[in-house]
Amino acid sequence: MNEKPIILPYDGFKNADNLLQEIDTDLQDLGILEMLSFIKVNDVVFMPPFSAVDWIVKLSEIIDKYARHMDVGIFLDLKLADTSGTLKNIATHFAPFQQKILTVRSNLSGKGYLEIRRALPDVKIALVSFLTDNSEQDCLEQYGLFPEEKILHDMRIAQRKYERCHDDDDPQFAFDMVVCSPKEVAYLKRNELSIFNKSFEYILPGIRDQWMDKGQQVRATGVAEALIDGGDYVVMGSQMKKGNPKKGISAKESQRLTKIEIDRALSEKRGV
Repeated sequence: MNEKPIILPYDGFKNADNLLQEIDTDLQDLGILEMLSFIKVNDVVFMPPFSAVDWIVKLSEIIDKYARHMDVGIFLDLKLADTSGTLKNIATHFAPFQQKILTVRSNLSGKGYLEIRRALPDVKIALVSFLTDNSEQDCLEQYGLFPEEKILHDMRIAQRKYERCHDDDDPQFAFDMVVCSPKEVAYLKRNELSIFNKSFEYILPGIRDQWMDKGQQVRATGVAEALIDGGDYVVMGSQMKKGNPKKGISAKESQRLTKIEIDRALSEKRGV
């Protein structure tokens, strides 16, 4: 189990200087850094005055400044979904840079997965199927499937489409990672080996421990449960950086409690 499972998201900023200053400050916080694997960006890469690829350079410079030896990476959460030619063009723009994870939507064509794989051979591709601000009822009404069934179905179909067009020297699988809520991860872990003969990595948004408010996430659990059930990474912003002042929980206290929960999950997974 990953000992540094935290992915720190940066969303909704309106000013480039404010974003860069906040990341700079966060990466000087040892309470965050000791648990941090990735910083995640999505909408901010479209924020002026920089282009999307320039943002990757700026973020890399801050990581190198404070976390060069801590193995902190950039998670580019673009949830790409387009035709294979457009996906090839987009991926090629990012090829020279240091992002380590890229999200794509499950409805790509097989050729779309292939173009991204070939353009970004050193980047882990994370599959996004059913977003965590949707409820189980939403999924049942739209697809006639529970969220875990829908995600597993999309994993299977994505791989099947990819297998019809990839060559022997291409990566064997269309994707490396899956984004799901902590409610689905145990089911996906139980079924992945029998279907794919492979263990994927799982990225889990929707982490809200008992001292935090639920926020926009609908299908949520605490961090220990998410990791014990099979999560590799958990996306966690407010719980790491703000805490819950309404309940008297400072950011530092929330970090301390989160570390306790992560250590508890590590101990249980190791059978200690």
